[in-house]
Amino acid sequence: MARLDMHDALSISEFSFPSAAIIPGNWRAEITHDLAYLEEPWTDLEARADGTLFQSHAWCRSWIEANRHAGCRVDLHVLSIWSSGRLVLLWPLVRRRLGPYVVLQTLGDPATQYSDALVERCANREPWIEAAWNALTSLAGIDAVLLRGVRADAAVAPVLAARCGHFVTRREEAPFCDFRPDARGGPVRRRSGRTLNTLRRHRRDLAEHGAVVFEIIGDPAGRVAAMREALRLKQAWLSRTNRISAGYAHPANQFFLETLATDPDFFAARITVGGETAAVEAGIVRNGIYASLVQSYDSRFAEHGPGRLLFWHMVEHAAEIGIEVLDFLAPSYPHKREWANDAMPVSDYAIPLRIWGRGVVTYIKHIRPRAKTCVERLRRLRRSP
Repeated sequence: MARLDMHDALSISEFSFPSAAIIPGNWRAEITHDLAYLEEPWTDLEARADGTLFQSHAWCRSWIEANRHAGCRVDLHVLSIWSSGRLVLLWPLVRRRLGPYVVLQTLGDPATQYSDALVERCANREPWIEAAWNALTSLAGIDAVLLRGVRADAAVAPVLAARCGHFVTRREEAPFCDFRPDARGGPVRRRSGRTLNTLRRHRRDLAEHGAVVFEIIGDPAGRVAAMREALRLKQAWLSRTNRISAGYAHPANQFFLETLATDPDFFAARITVGGETAAVEAGIVRNGIYASLVQSYDSRFAEHGPGRLLFWHMVEHAAEIGIEVLDFLAPSYPHKREWANDAMPVSDYAIPLRIWGRGVVTYIKHIRPRAKTCVERLRRLRRSP
């Protein structure tokens, strides 16, 4: 098979796969390092593809700008496939070093929650996806490909499952609440009388500390302020519980989330008690699908479940907010499953492209989780009296 050098654009016909003749016209694969070059065809493809917001040009551009602001280098490797001059597939990736290894990773990781490619909707799009994978694995100088959060319904899921199923490093579920009449998991289940009584009791208990107010924050400046507050509360929780989060520890994370908060699709809600924030929920609503990005609460009110109350309020008022699907994202924690009527399987992949790259798989699957556990245990020991 021909090699695709990262600075070249080669005709897909140079790659050997059996179904190329299904799609007419001239094809070519490109690796692009300039986001601006792709802006117009990328945003146009979004309207013709079934991707998630994490593959949108706006999301990826915001992440790159946040990294530049933080002084972090981003080596873009956006894979695109063109048919008769039209962009039909786009896979946003970056090239980075992981110790002694060179890997390709989803653009936006660790902020990006779902890895996928944007692929134009059509009856015979499998050849494009096969071509993209062939081009990706033919890149020179890459030891492994790391893809976190590949949904079972992702465009690239079938080819990954068929060719790389033994390189899955984690299997999880992303719970979601589907309010649509034809929801696969059935109607959103009503809260039991016992659960409702508990939630009402929590609300009464909170009211003893001051007036309880649920609010949706509409103005951009208010959303940015709410995001800063949510991140402060999240960092306090991480410190209190001695946990490590790659996402929240990333130098670009705060600027990135604050930038997103100004987007018209951004949603922020909170509960205040006596004028003080008890819990914040923030995410993005796009095409009726809400992706929950940040949830945090003030430890002073923890025993009264302010986060549960906020989710309850959102579920009860989803139609007014414009939410058809409330996606809690992975992992599947109990406080998410409580509200969900379905869940989407997601998988993480660490795929070596040569023998040397198998060290990446060992690191991702075994060494990194153990190192994280050890560091968290050391933190707890240092804090213990």
